[in-house]
Parts: sequence; structure tokens; C-alpha cells
Amino acid sequence: MDTTLNWPELVRHAGDRDHMLQLYSDPDFLVESVVRYVGAGLAGGEAAIIIARPEHRERFIRGLAREGLHPSGALRFLDAETTLAGFLVNGTPEWTAFHRTLGGAIAELRLRYRSVRAYGEMVDILWQRGQQRAALRLEEFWNELGCLQTFSLLCAYGIDPLEAASYGGGALEAVCKCHTHLIPARDYGRFNDAVIDASKEVLDQPLAQMLLSLAASTRLQTEMPLGQAALIWLKHNMPRTADRVLQEVRSRLAAGAVQPVSAPGLGP
Repeated sequence: MDTTLNWPELVRHAGDRDHMLQLYSDPDFLVESVVRYVGAGLAGGEAAIIIARPEHRERFIRGLAREGLHPSGALRFLDAETTLAGFLVNGTPEWTAFHRTLGGAIAELRLRYRSVRAYGEMVDILWQRGQQRAALRLEEFWNELGCLQTFSLLCAYGIDPLEAASYGGGALEAVCKCHTHLIPARDYGRFNDAVIDASKEVLDQPLAQMLLSLAASTRLQTEMPLGQAALIWLKHNMPRTADRVLQEVRSRLAAGAVQPVSAPGLGP
């Protein structure tokens, strides 16, 4: 059975050492999770820093306003492109400038608030530019900063977890390893069921159950829905089969043709 904490509870009760990763193709899903994450912190007396593109910033502001929350001393906005440019040297993040900029902003808020929640899109900007190595280096910088200061972090990537290309060269797996939690879908139970059903459709049922159990037992340290762990395992070990499963999962989710099922080590 999948006991992974569903994302609404995860972002609402984010711990000071949590470094969460959200994959999204639907901007509404991104807005919903960021508003829940930041809103819960502000309501609980924490501060928040939102490092976002202008178009997302406006949507976050409107979403927070619907919850009765408005920009204040506890909520700081930074432009993602401008902030990123301030610590890139020849296209690569530079630690001293990063620490001065982001570490300084977090430290300033920590003088007045008990904790800080940060949300960032800078890594996604690098990723979408094809600068994956720089994006991973920036993730490492965030983790190093987390060893020095107390805050939680939510990173967003415009990556579709049902696209085979997202897994190319172990890219998604590498990103996951930099994070404590992965949020790949709005409905974890439905997502898991779709992976189970699709695997049984593509493979013989006994083989599908065996592979799903194996994937569940060998998943990454990053906490994620077991369906996503299975997809990563399949893509790493059986890439052609994984592509067929991904296509079937997408079809089932789009059609709403998912029935609750269970499998050893993987269930709703």
C-alpha cells in the first residue's frame, strides 16, 4: 500500500529541511500547490519568499488574495530571471553570490519570523534552456544552504512526468535525487492506479505485478507516489516497455478509465 503523504498535506506541513520538487504541465496545479504551501506558512506565522517569473507571480498573488492573503512584510517576491542572473558566472551558478543573495534574504526574514518557506523557478529556467548541469548545481547549492540555514523549499519544473523525453539520460532521476519529495500529479491514488492498469495492459499480469513490486522495493530515497517510482524504474531498466506504459498511462488518465486496483507493494 502506498503510504506516501499526499501533496496537499505535504506542502501544508512542510518541514524546515524539506526540499520538494513539483512537476507540472497544468499551470493551475502549480498555482494551487504554491498557494497552499505559502498560504499555510503565512497563516502559521512563517515568512515566505517567492522567486518566480512575472506571469506566475501575478497568478500567485491572485490565488493568495482569494485566501485573504496579500503581500506584506512576511511575503517577499523576487524576479526569477533577475535573481538568477545575479549569481551566474559564464552560465554556471557561483556559490558566494548565491549565498549572499538568497542566504541573505532568508537570514533577514529569520530575524523576524520563526521559519521561512521558499518557492523557486530559477532551476526550471536553466532546465528549459537546456542547461541541465547548471540546474542540478543550483539544486546542490540550495541543499548546501539548507545545511547552514533553516527553511523549506519548493521547486517547480515544467516537466511532464508522462513524456518519455522527460526521462532521457536519467534526467528526471537526477533531479529527484536532489530533493526530499516529488509531487508529480494532483491525485496520487488515480496516478498509481493508472500505472498499475497500464503495466498489466502492456505486460502479462504476473510479470507486471513482479516488476511493480520490484520497483517499489528499490525506489529512490526521494519520497514520491509509488506509481512514479515504478515509472522511473521501468524507464531505467526496461526503456522500451516504459515508453509503452507511459503512453498507456496517459491515455487512461485522459479518458478517466482508471478503476481502483491493488498490486503487491503498490496500491492506492
